[in-house]
Amino acid sequence: MNKKIKVWTIKDLERHHSSINFPEYQREPTVWSRPAKQRLVDSILRQFDVASLYFYKNEDGSLDCIDGRQRIGAIMSFLEKNENDKEDNGFALKSSNEVFEEDKPPFAEFDGLTFKKALDEVSKGNKAAKKLIDAFNDYELSIVELSGSHRPDEFNLQFIRLNLGTIINSGEKLHAMVGDIRDECFKDDGLGHHHFFDGISITTRRYSKEQVAAQILAQVFSVTDTKEYTRTRHFDLQKFFKDYSTLDKSKRALVKDVRTTLDALAAGFKDASILRNRAITVSTVLLAWKLRMTPTKSKAYATFIDEFLCRLKWQVGKELDVDQEYRYLLDFQKHVTQASVEKPAVTARAETLEALNAAWQAKSALPGDKEYCKRTGIKPEKACRQQ
Repeated sequence: MNKKIKVWTIKDLERHHSSINFPEYQREPTVWSRPAKQRLVDSILRQFDVASLYFYKNEDGSLDCIDGRQRIGAIMSFLEKNENDKEDNGFALKSSNEVFEEDKPPFAEFDGLTFKKALDEVSKGNKAAKKLIDAFNDYELSIVELSGSHRPDEFNLQFIRLNLGTIINSGEKLHAMVGDIRDECFKDDGLGHHHFFDGISITTRRYSKEQVAAQILAQVFSVTDTKEYTRTRHFDLQKFFKDYSTLDKSKRALVKDVRTTLDALAAGFKDASILRNRAITVSTVLLAWKLRMTPTKSKAYATFIDEFLCRLKWQVGKELDVDQEYRYLLDFQKHVTQASVEKPAVTARAETLEALNAAWQAKSALPGDKEYCKRTGIKPEKACRQQ
C-alpha cells in the first residue's frame, strides 16, 4: 500500500467533500453529541492539533474515508453543509475549557453564533468575525492518502487498528468486519434489524441489537455442530465472523431458521419491552429456536416469559429477603449478571429456562407458585406485579 501525507485547509476539505465516500464499516454519520462537535470547532479555533484524516484514493480520483468521519461530519455541520445531520446542521459556536478557568477564551464573544451568522457579521465590517472565519477556513488538517491496495477489507482492519486507543464498542468493531455473517447481522435487512428487536428494551448502545443477533447465531451454529453452547466474548464473535465469512447452504438454512423464529416471536409478543437485558434476550430467542417456535405457539411462550420475568424482578428486588420458594431465581440471575457470555452461564440459563417453560406450559405455574400461594394466601402472579 502506498502512502502520501498532505495538508488541506478546511476550505480544501469543503471543496473535496462531495468526492469523499464513507464505506459501510465506518460508524454512523452522527455518533458525536453536539458538545463534542462544539469542542472540535473550539479546538480548531485555538489552533490545536486535530487527529489526521485517512483516505484511500481510488483510480477514478474519488476518496474513501478510512478514519475521520465524525470529525469531517462535525466540520461540515458547523458550516451547515451536512445533510446527514438533521439535528445539529448549523450548530452554534461554544467555547469551552475542561482543564482550567479562562478569563477570556478565544472568540468567546461569538458564543451562540452559527457560522452563517458570523459571515453576516463579516459583511457588516466586523473585523473580529472575519478573524474567526479566517481562522476556521484556513486551519490546516493533516491528510494521509493511501493507494495501491487490492484488498478492500484491509481498510476495515486499518479502521479497527486506528481506533485501538479510542472509545469504540464491541458492536462497532464487529460492524467493521466483512463477510456473510457480518452482513446477516448488520445489513439493513439483517437479523439485527429484525422488527422483533424494535420492541425490546436493551441498551441503545451503537449496534447493540446487531451484536445480540451475532450472539444468537454463534450459539445456534455451535449447538447444531457440537450439541453444546459456546462462549461469545468479543474476540469469540470476531473469530466467528472470520470462520463464517462465507456461508454454505446448511449454514444459510440456520440463519433462515433464526429469522423464522424471530418472525414467530414478533407475532406472539404483544409487548417485547419486557426483554430489558441482552443475556435474557439471547436465551429467550435460543429456546424459541430450539422449540421450533410458530406464531401460534409463541403467544403462550410470550406469556411464560412475561410471568417468569415478573417473578424474577420481584424476587431479585427482595435481595436477602427472597422467598424460599423462589431461591432458584437468584441462581438464574447470577448467570445473567456474572460472566453472562461464558459457556457455563449460557448453558445454565438455557437449561433453567427450558425446564421452567415446560412447567408453565403443563400447569400454567412456575415452580414455587403453589407453595408460595399456600404459605401466604397471595397469588404470585399478582404479588410480583405489586412490587
